[in-house]
Amino acid sequence: MLRAYFLIALLLSALAIAVLFGTVHAQPSVPEFTLKYVDYSYDVPPKTSSTTDPYTNETITTTIPGRHVENKTVEATINNNIGASYYNFRYKGRYTDKWSYYPFDPNDSLGYMLPDSFYVPYEASNSSYTVAALPSYFFKDIRVGGEVDVQAQALFGDFRAEPFGHLLPLEPTYDFYFEGTTSDWSETQTITIGESQTPTPSPAATPTPTPYEETQQTDQSEIIIGAAIAVAVITVGLGLLIYLIKRK
Repeated sequence: MLRAYFLIALLLSALAIAVLFGTVHAQPSVPEFTLKYVDYSYDVPPKTSSTTDPYTNETITTTIPGRHVENKTVEATINNNIGASYYNFRYKGRYTDKWSYYPFDPNDSLGYMLPDSFYVPYEASNSSYTVAALPSYFFKDIRVGGEVDVQAQALFGDFRAEPFGHLLPLEPTYDFYFEGTTSDWSETQTITIGESQTPTPSPAATPTPTPYEETQQTDQSEIIIGAAIAVAVITVGLGLLIYLIKRK
């Protein structure tokens, strides 16, 4: 009979440990972010150069016309999750269910592997937030007033870089292999494509993100609650075991 009591207490203790372990190793928190439509378009001024004809001593003037470079895109300001090292995005039109991914498509055969690249984009900054601009060509064909849904994903880990073999003597690139875990996709943020002023490159123009300490406090609260449940289960189990032994 004593052995049965001991097994009951052991099972209760194992259950408590499982609860605590599951709480500590829960799915990583999803990133929180805001979106802004930005216009980084700029004008390249005309360039004039002069040369002297060595045979006639005539001055030859050449003018390269100026041009306008369109660079309008969507910029995400992300609250850095604890331990997040990189971010991944997916986007779609507001009225479709088909997502496009950048830079990693989890449904693709490559997954979180980036081939023949110079670096891995969207590395988390060391500050409390990371600003990430999505490539402008994603949005160049969207009419003004069009709506875009965006979700973000946090990557926890690092990339192993292996040299990519080029046949020609080019600048070296690498195959990057992700080693770590990922969060679920975030809540959807929707932005309307439209005209805007080029943002001033100063801290005052940067949207103030929600402090990421809130995410830290939430995770700590979950761990504390899990630990309290585990301690309670163990205490009840030991109390029951002592009671049964004394009763016998």
